[in-house]
Amino acid sequence: MKIREKIFSFLLLSLLVYPVNAQENPTRKDSLRVASDKPLPLQSDSVLSNGFTITIPTLHPIIGKDGLQYNRFNDFSVNPYLMPRTYPSNVQFYGTGSDNINSKSRTAAAIYSPVPRMSLYSAATLGLVETPFFGKANYYILSAGANYLLTPNLNAGLSWMYNSNFNVIPFWSVSADLQYVAGRNLMLEGSAGFMKTGANMFNLDQSAVLIDLHARYRLSDDWFLNAYGGFPMMQNNSQPAKPMMPELNNTYYGGTVEYWFQPTVGAEAGVIWGRDVFTGKMRPQPKLELKFRPGR
Repeated sequence: MKIREKIFSFLLLSLLVYPVNAQENPTRKDSLRVASDKPLPLQSDSVLSNGFTITIPTLHPIIGKDGLQYNRFNDFSVNPYLMPRTYPSNVQFYGTGSDNINSKSRTAAAIYSPVPRMSLYSAATLGLVETPFFGKANYYILSAGANYLLTPNLNAGLSWMYNSNFNVIPFWSVSADLQYVAGRNLMLEGSAGFMKTGANMFNLDQSAVLIDLHARYRLSDDWFLNAYGGFPMMQNNSQPAKPMMPELNNTYYGGTVEYWFQPTVGAEAGVIWGRDVFTGKMRPQPKLELKFRPGR
């Protein structure tokens, strides 16, 4: 095992075994206090009592000598705090967007709660990538799923996703997700998914079983630590001479520091090591992201 992988393993293990009940400060935003007889009364960017979370894989292009790359640790998550405060007939509608230097996307979603503790959702994303060498290219993503709050601190979900991938080699996936609030300060997330290429002009048939892990530890009301990791557990390639698509061969690990300098504005910064699609070596990539949430 390489030194970086040992460091990441130690970081993740530290988050798992670190005591989480030592603080006696009153509960404020981002608190993860566990309730024994009702769903978690969590606020801000924690899991709300309806147990709803959407994760929509998106393309985050890095233009350079390695061309376009897919980074799953940058997947765009629509969390409960982005929902509107009022909604009729148990149906919630909202939209959000992301703008980068060479790309932009817009997402619309609808969520329905047929029974307490359960949420059904569907979402659609339209994206545009523009580069000096390749010009403009469009893609779209369709997703749907269900989430259920099994216990006050354990949320489970099933999801489906289809990505047009610029109409070159589309791919789809199904996954099972778990989100566990281990205490007032620690949240753990895990996902196991099956991803496969769709019909394409190259007759390429590839598939993989992917594992994704995330641990988030609360240092204070404004400071958090994040540990990320993921790898393909199994892979299948109908044309062994051709490399696996980056989406199906995505190994990564790393950590970030998250700080909320305003009640509604924060930032996350750190380093993620990801596998280079050309050299096969792990290469560090900076992760810097602004975060926004509406006021309460």
